[in-house]
Order: sequence, then structure tokens, then C-alpha cells
Amino acid sequence: MGLLTEDIVELIASGVDVYVATRDADLEPESMMAMGVRAHVEKDLITVYLPAPGLEENLANMAANGEVAVTLIRPSDFKAVQVKGKAVGVRPSNETDMEFQRIFRSALIEQFEIVGIPRSTTRRFVWWPSQAVDISVRDVFVQTPGPRAGERLSP
Repeated sequence: MGLLTEDIVELIASGVDVYVATRDADLEPESMMAMGVRAHVEKDLITVYLPAPGLEENLANMAANGEVAVTLIRPSDFKAVQVKGKAVGVRPSNETDMEFQRIFRSALIEQFEIVGIPRSTTRRFVWWPSQAVDISVRDVFVQTPGPRAGERLSP
């Protein structure tokens, strides 16, 4: 198994809050919330689904340098990892992606409700239409608060 271990795949499937960050040539960051992430374990690749509104700067940064950091946080216990890599493809999300995003969104809404954020709030998150961004994973870091925070995970 590569960088996307069984633990990371299980974390992704549990309903994680996903933030995607990029940078421009002056190292100025840009970030946004993603509404879905899919692991392709055999390729050490993830696909993140970025809502179309507000996407332009992140796409421009990806086109310019490809660098992407994706932070995955499970709200109910703050278990978190950060995945770093290169954007290797961007495309409009299709109907299959939409169904995947619906399932992902439901798990995220459930996680937020566990920590006291009402469904009436989280159901308003913009999630469609979206762009699917494939990211080749280079590194994975522990981000869960505690003594291991910042530690690189090895396969």
C-alpha cells in the first residue's frame, strides 16, 4: 500500500471537512472548502470536488504551479491529515460525481450535527456544480492535535 493507507481511506469515508489550499507565484495562499474527496489508492491519487463559485483563483494557481494542500478533518474527534501533491487534472464534475458528492455531503452533514452545527446550516453549503481536481499525492502529514501533529506519515 502506498501513501493512501486504509486508515486514511476510512477517514475520508467517515465524513470529513475538506479544505483545499493553493498558492500563487508570490506564495500568497488561496483556499476553499471542497465538497467531496475520493481516494484512488492504487494510484496514490485523490479527487477533490470544488464548488464552481469562487474557484477561479485556485484553478489559476493550480495551472501556474500545480501545488495543492488538502486538509481533511473529522469534526467529531478532530482526527486530521494533510495531503500535499500536484494537481494533474481538472474537469467538470459529471452525474456519477454528483451522486458521489451527495453521499459525501450526507456524511459531512452528519459529522457537523454531532458537534452541534445544525443541518439547516450545513445543508446550505454550495456543492454543485463543481469541478473535479485530481491530485497526485506526494506527502501525507498528521494534523490531529497532539504530540504527532506535523509528523510525516510513511507508507
